[in-house]
Amino acid sequence: MTLQTDLARPVRPLPELLEALRDRGLRRGVDPGPMPSRPSLPTGHAALDEALRSGGWPRGALALLDAPTGSGATSLALGSLAACQAAGGVAAYLDPTGSLDPATAARLGVNLDWLLVIRPADPAEAVEMAAWLARDHSVDALVLDLADGAPVGTRALDRLAGLLLRSGGVALLLAGGAARDAAGVRVALRRRAWLAVGGDLVGQRVQAVVERHRWALAGGHAELDLFFTEGRRMDALLRAAATSVETVVERPALHVVSA
Repeated sequence: MTLQTDLARPVRPLPELLEALRDRGLRRGVDPGPMPSRPSLPTGHAALDEALRSGGWPRGALALLDAPTGSGATSLALGSLAACQAAGGVAAYLDPTGSLDPATAARLGVNLDWLLVIRPADPAEAVEMAAWLARDHSVDALVLDLADGAPVGTRALDRLAGLLLRSGGVALLLAGGAARDAAGVRVALRRRAWLAVGGDLVGQRVQAVVERHRWALAGGHAELDLFFTEGRRMDALLRAAATSVETVVERPALHVVSA
């Protein structure tokens, strides 16, 4: 297992890394504002915050992003970490497969200097490390990337869910199998269309459906535009042009291509 905040820097002990993150001015336990019920952290997408009916990811939740490969789960998770950092929270990414691309994370708004990256030896150790972070109240939001489909025991996930409830942290799970039953929140993502500028694909339009919510009414849904590269910077410029296939606008402009 290796731990680092910047993927190009030497490995440092976890307690030292956490203390460094706090010393840089980050605040733990941040409430981003008044919420209708349970305190929550923003998802990075106002439409999804509304669909969840809890103002974002509810604190204490193990939330499963249930999506086929390439349907935007990682992009949504990274955007949520960026929103957590923007609200003053501490964020972490547990990456047993080494699949995290720091350049993509940075383009989606994640501040790598303020991101704790942990590379456990295997998925089981990843869940244990997530449980340790939850028990220690060390982070506000973490991504647990088990998307390679490796099996994880139900008992370990149930334990993680219980620790999150007590700590108030949020864990976004990229996985399947037993995680469907352990997660208190489950959001299904399905691609509806590709987004393009001229002849270049730049992202995808995804439907998010809240299939399970322990603290609010499930069934909410939202359409999200998830971009591949310049995501958060392109979004403000191009979202208005992404509303209709028939919209005619000057180039360069965003248009929708059926999935």
